[in-house]
Amino acid sequence: MSQDTGTVRAYTGTAKALHWLIALLVLVMLIFGWTLGDLPEKEHIETLVIHSSLGVSVLILMTARLAWRLTHPAPALPADLPRWQVVLSKAVHHSLYLFLFLQPIWGIGQSLFAGFPVSPFGLGPLQIEENEQLFGIFHTAHAVNAMILIALLVLHIPAALYHHFIRKDVVLRRMLPFAKV
Repeated sequence: MSQDTGTVRAYTGTAKALHWLIALLVLVMLIFGWTLGDLPEKEHIETLVIHSSLGVSVLILMTARLAWRLTHPAPALPADLPRWQVVLSKAVHHSLYLFLFLQPIWGIGQSLFAGFPVSPFGLGPLQIEENEQLFGIFHTAHAVNAMILIALLVLHIPAALYHHFIRKDVVLRRMLPFAKV
């Protein structure tokens, strides 16, 4: 577990841009996903196309983010952070990466076996052949994964605010777009 050795630095501009763009897309997608079942069929399909397009975007952006992260390590955590918080922080961050990758994959799988074609970005339908059983498996995985993502965000966001307002350290500021660290 790397911790601060005196030099505190912020995330790169690329890492910040990817973080906040993905955060915005995930928030919009969670709202879309939550309300999809309540929409009339025509609006449901239209919203599903937007939702699917954003999901494919998240998958592409997460791939870029992972590639960037592998070549640009995160700044170290404060040296005085208790070990359990370091472990929890790393577990939540790694889990966010994993479940943010899985969510669009489950969604794509769901679309492949849906009873109607879904065409992200209008590029053509994501559909193999309707299969109610496989659709159900992917649909359940997609829904459970969304709940896991929400739980991770319930850990991640308050932790960032804790660092900013209670600990008054640089952990949140180093990810804010225009903050000085």
